[in-house]
Amino acid sequence: MKLKTYQQKELLDVIEGLSAVYDKVRLVEPEECREVKLNPDGTLSEGAPCFCAWNSSQRCVNCSSLRACRSLQKVEKNETFRDNQYHVMSVPVLVQLPDEEDPVRFVVECINRAQGVERMNLDGYGHHQSTAPDTDENGVQVNTGNALYDPLTGLKNWDGFYRSVRERMQAEPDQEWVIIVYDIMHFKMVNEIFGVSKGDEVLCRIGALIRSKIGPGEECARLESDRFSVLIRKEHFGDTFSISASREIPDLIDSPLFHVHIQAGVYFVRDKSLPVFAMCDRAKIALSMIKNKTHLKVSIFDEDLMRTIRHEQYVISEFERALKDGEFRMYLQPQVEKDGRVIGCEALARWVTPDGKIIPPGDFIGILERSELIVRLDRYIWDQAVKTLAAWSGTPMENLYISINISPKDFYYLDVFTYLEGLIEQYKVPRAKLKLEITESVVMRDALKQLALVNRLHEQGYDIEIDDFGKGYSSLSLLKDISADTIKIDKEFLRETDNDVKSEGILCSVLDLSERLNMRVITEGVETSKQLEKLIRLGCHTFQGYYFARPMSTDWFEEMFQECEGILTGTDVTVNGDSV
Repeated sequence: MKLKTYQQKELLDVIEGLSAVYDKVRLVEPEECREVKLNPDGTLSEGAPCFCAWNSSQRCVNCSSLRACRSLQKVEKNETFRDNQYHVMSVPVLVQLPDEEDPVRFVVECINRAQGVERMNLDGYGHHQSTAPDTDENGVQVNTGNALYDPLTGLKNWDGFYRSVRERMQAEPDQEWVIIVYDIMHFKMVNEIFGVSKGDEVLCRIGALIRSKIGPGEECARLESDRFSVLIRKEHFGDTFSISASREIPDLIDSPLFHVHIQAGVYFVRDKSLPVFAMCDRAKIALSMIKNKTHLKVSIFDEDLMRTIRHEQYVISEFERALKDGEFRMYLQPQVEKDGRVIGCEALARWVTPDGKIIPPGDFIGILERSELIVRLDRYIWDQAVKTLAAWSGTPMENLYISINISPKDFYYLDVFTYLEGLIEQYKVPRAKLKLEITESVVMRDALKQLALVNRLHEQGYDIEIDDFGKGYSSLSLLKDISADTIKIDKEFLRETDNDVKSEGILCSVLDLSERLNMRVITEGVETSKQLEKLIRLGCHTFQGYYFARPMSTDWFEEMFQECEGILTGTDVTVNGDSV
């Protein structure tokens, strides 16, 4: 369901209109179980708590507004209050708050007495504190005193945390606060390897450790599973507080192969009227940016991070439509010999919007890789490459090859061998004209399985190229096991540094090694004649980079090849008139 976003004045008008139809209409924040007041001047203020609605001392059972907020769907429910029946319709909405770039979820509650009962004043609805003890369906008194606490760790649960945070902020309106959300990395493995009892012990000890770090008037909670959260005063915050837990728990698991690591997402509270769940969401967003990166322990939320998240969401949400509408295009970048003769090209993906704007690959490739959509894009580019090779048959370009990239996730979510063989059979293209570029990371994950597949592709007649050679850590050991035909030297070797002598020495060693192994070498990122001359002097003979040509559409590539008769002279790349 796509929710409509309301400006505050606009939503006030809607609520006023609904009030003529319903006995009571109110705006609620169901995660915190409180009413929200929209003021005519556009500000937001606290309303009465509704935690004790329906004669209960805990959250309403199966709360319709909470379900509506989380499902983003309208939810209707009948409730009994003071022996009267009420119909509650909960409608989720997005409200644009001042000084906030992203709208926040709220719920509009529309309440009516059941038909046949005269309309009554419901000002007290939702704020009734029952003096009688709670009872179950048989009238037996029940203890609900722990409804706000996690039974395992004894810390507050998310219900209790949200309420306590709101109370703290109201009690100290001038205080600056920080919310931290902690996550135990790979906690699922603790339960699977060491058992649930050990997992519970780890949760309890970490909960106790986190609780020991907070001061008077600060809060901590176990939000869910292996997620904990704290509210602390800004002056108490520091890196030591954020990461100290991970330093003090090495003995939780008695195993040399597994260690407990904690990561933290941090949000410095700017707007105290923001719902607490939204504050926690911002800390979780910061946390998501370092999840599974063991060398990073803390991530702090800021607006740049929010823009990054919004961009990621845009790319993921627009991908299917853009692919269907043909906005993703195959661009080709020439690969040339030292005399400028074009011998082939690399297929690269570009996103071209309807207005002609080209979205750089760095703005979407990484996102698609993390979301596994890269498999769909790679498959599309492979199709285009093989179709193009088939179209070049019988033309001056029929001797050219096209290199395609194979992402690590292609090997996990696709039968690469069968798919490529299907394309070759369909378009009747020689396998040697479709070169396969893989990175070291492709093979290093599940090495035996991936090496077997890569070597099988090589035996079938495909040329294998190792991309970004020298960028990883195991490239030399990889060469002895993999059947590869080409090494693509990473452009970092061409970057001028204080250690040019060492860089040149390493480059010479790689070129010498490739010659001994009878492997071809392509150097990427060539941008100047100075770089080209140096590489030729060192013994490199095949190049790719802006010096010869930038990536271009298939039509432009074909036109360029015809005009220059397959020979490129090259031009130095310049910035502000200076050579790069």
